[in-house]
Amino acid sequence: PKVISEMSLKKAAIGAIPAAAIASPAFAMDSIVEALPSTSVALEVQFGAYLAILLGTFLPCLFLVNLFIQTESRKAGRAGGQDSE
Repeated sequence: PKVISEMSLKKAAIGAIPAAAIASPAFAMDSIVEALPSTSVALEVQFGAYLAILLGTFLPCLFLVNLFIQTESRKAGRAGGQDSE
């Protein structure tokens, strides 16, 4: 008898799940503002984002500075400097 009562409770709980889903309203929140993330969560930034911004800024800048220095030194070499041909 004990096993039968446990099975009937399980069946009743399983049978109540669809009824509870149908009986509850589709949008049961008081306001949309409660569903939005808080400001502390919304302002969190991952470390990878900082890394991407820093590398995306400094690597092209370093490349351009290096390119400028190279071209100026080649111009100086052609004009007659220490390494002129």
